[in-house]
Amino acid sequence: MQAYEGYFENGQFYPIEKTAHIKGRRRAIINILDDEIIEPQTRSQKQLAALRRFVEANKNIIDEPLDEEFDEILARGINVGELDL
Repeated sequence: MQAYEGYFENGQFYPIEKTAHIKGRRRAIINILDDEIIEPQTRSQKQLAALRRFVEANKNIIDEPLDEEFDEILARGINVGELDL
């Protein structure tokens, strides 16, 4: 048995991986999932989306004083490039 992830568009199946090779006539079972396909993103697009989610999540933090340790860590900077998203 082979399994391929992909999406249907205009009655055509498009596999996400380019290596889908199906020989001859084969019986197939197709499961249509409820979620829509999200177009593949570049690494920088993923990082930008993660940074936006981070900023948005931090907008809702309750105001409370931060200690000096936080300032020291923040002073070193945040390198989003180190994240593997």
